This record gives sequence, C-alpha cells and structure tokens, in this order.
Amino acid sequence: MKRTLTGYIVSEILPPFLLGLSAFTIILLIARILKLVELVVTRGVPFLQIGKLFALILPTFLEMTVPMALLLGIFLGLGRLSSDHEILALKASGISPIQVLLPIGTVALFISLITLLLTTMVRPAANLALKRELFNIAKNRVGTALREKVFNDDFPQILIYVEEVIPPGDTSQGVLIVDRRNSAREDVIFAKVALILSDEESKSISLKLFDGTVYEREKKRPSFSQTRFNTYDFKLDPEEVFGPIRKKERGPKEMSLRRLGKAIQLKEEQGLKPTAELIEFHQRFSFAFAPLVLSLLGVALVMIPTRSRAGRSWGFALCLSWLLVYYGLLSIGKALGERDILPAAFALWLPNTVVGLIAIRLFGKALKESPLLIQNKLEDLSSYLNRRLANYLQRDY
Repeated sequence: MKRTLTGYIVSEILPPFLLGLSAFTIILLIARILKLVELVVTRGVPFLQIGKLFALILPTFLEMTVPMALLLGIFLGLGRLSSDHEILALKASGISPIQVLLPIGTVALFISLITLLLTTMVRPAANLALKRELFNIAKNRVGTALREKVFNDDFPQILIYVEEVIPPGDTSQGVLIVDRRNSAREDVIFAKVALILSDEESKSISLKLFDGTVYEREKKRPSFSQTRFNTYDFKLDPEEVFGPIRKKERGPKEMSLRRLGKAIQLKEEQGLKPTAELIEFHQRFSFAFAPLVLSLLGVALVMIPTRSRAGRSWGFALCLSWLLVYYGLLSIGKALGERDILPAAFALWLPNTVVGLIAIRLFGKALKESPLLIQNKLEDLSSYLNRRLANYLQRDY
C-alpha cells in the first residue's frame, strides 16, 4: 500500500515538475539566449561555442528553477488529486498528511542534494569556465568585429573606424578612434597601424597603435591639444560586450567552498568585512534548503480542507504567489546583507525561515483538519470569477 501510494504521488508531481523546470528555465534564460543569438549574428561566433556558453550559464539558473518547479509540481499534481476528490478519498481511507508528505519529502530531499551539488560545485566551476571562455571569444573576435570601412560602436563610448584589415585579422591600417569614456574630455586618435593584443593573466585586450596623433578636447573648452606618438596602448574593455571577464582573480561566485572559506578567513584576519564572500557562502546552502521548505508548504496548502477547489489554474496561481513571496524575501534579505544592515547568515536564510515557519503552521492545520479562512475566501473568489467569465463567453457565442 505504501509503495503504491508513493509511486502514485510521485507520478502525479513528476510531469508538472519537469514541465515547470523547462518553462521557468527558459523564461529566466530568454535574455541570455537573445544575447547568445546576437553573438552569432553580429560577431560570427560559431554555434559550437554558443552551445558551450549556454551549458556554462545553465547551472546559475537551475539552482533557482529547480525549487520553483518542485513547488509547481506539488501544487499541480496534488491539486489535481484534490479537485478529483482523491485527497478526500485518501483521508477517508486513513491516509494522513504525514503519509502524503513522506514520498514528497523524499523527492524534495533528493532535489535538495542535487541543488546543493549545483550551488557548491557545478555552478562555481561553470562560472570560472564561463569567464575564461568569454575572454577567449573576445580575444578571437575583436579583430572580426573591426570590419573595414565601417564605424564600429560595439564598445560603449568608443567609435572605431579602420580603412583596411590585414589577414589574419589582428592588424589594421588607417585607424580612427573616438574615445568618450572620460566624461570630462573627448579623445580623437589617428594611427597608421593598429595591432590587437591580449593578456590572458589580466583578462585584458588592447590595441597597440603605431605612428599617430592624439587630439584631446576638454568638454568645457573648445580648443584641442595635440600629441604625436610612435606607439600608443589603447585599452579596450570587453566586459560590456562579452560579459563579466575583467577580473583576473576569482570572485566569490567562482570559488570552491574551500577557497571561499579561506577568503573569508583571510579578510577577517586583515580586519576587513568579507560581506560578499559570506553572502555567497550562505546563499549556496539556503538555495539547497529551499526545496524542503517549499515542499512542506505545498503539501500543507493542498491538504488543508477547503469547500471547493479551482483546479490547476488555482494551483498555478497559488504557486506563483508563494514563489513571489519567497524570492521577494530573498531579494530583500540579500540587499540588506550587502549593505551590512543584517548579518549575511540571517539575511540569506530569511526566506527559508519565514516561509518555513508559515509552512509548519499550515501543516499543523492540515493535521488537525482545520480550514484556512483566507484560502477559502480566495478559492470562492476564483470560482466566482471563473463562473462569471464562462457566462460572459456563453452570452457572446
């Protein structure tokens, strides 16, 4: 009986979980996907490299979408059982909310372990590999981006024009550069030859200019100052075009747990506040704990007795509402932690604590078969609106 019940419940939540995982991930990734498509169209980056970039950014989003999809799977799966009165039949046969929670809790524990693996190992390694891959793309494609007889504005506040590109593409002749990065002045640079250089260690790219002139004009003054040069290093910042690749050292998001712990200890020994490192440390574990909290919340809300059920549309709306609450608390806590208003541990565990306490309270009501007044009111409102909409459509047709 227990094995049959476990398999049945898992089979109900698994399809909406997978559907939700795909949908949430695509929605969150859409901006990055458009950026990757832009790299193909405007930079000529091969599809193989685009696929690699996509695989490297995926773990960052999966650690968020996996808990979201689990909650959706519980609401839609158990919500279907509730709307078909199967939950009522289970209760009548002596199945308690705890017995329903056990198989879902097992699934949630498994998903928590997967999320922990993503946050502590996969995502940091992927972020580091992404930084290196983006730099390699930038290094290989800057020459391609500088097309002959075209004013190129790929780099913000910089306009570059080259008369001729010499194969294989890392050398140009007849170069004009307009640099507006300094808000106080504007530089216009002419050079006969430009050579593209890159430094793997500092993750920097520059144009080495030969035999030219720099015209500097202060924004508040109409006159120019002129400087001749034999060689001139013009630094480019590929971060704005290709992503966050500027820092040569590992940031907290690229560190392993061991390296992150050492960074925290080192800053504390130096009398510095390791705020960013502590936030990253606690975020990894709070994200991994989220499936357990959200699964308890989902089971509690579905098992609480109500007068009516609005079906899967109600479950979907309820899921989005609680996800908004959870990730809203996460955003608030993280912002307060980054400003040192709250300790990092308290700030990052705030959503799990608040939602967890609510879930425990609601699960207690489910055990006592005590109805939740606000949920009854909301479901009645949803049913009323659905009936009004159906009547309105019937009148029109």
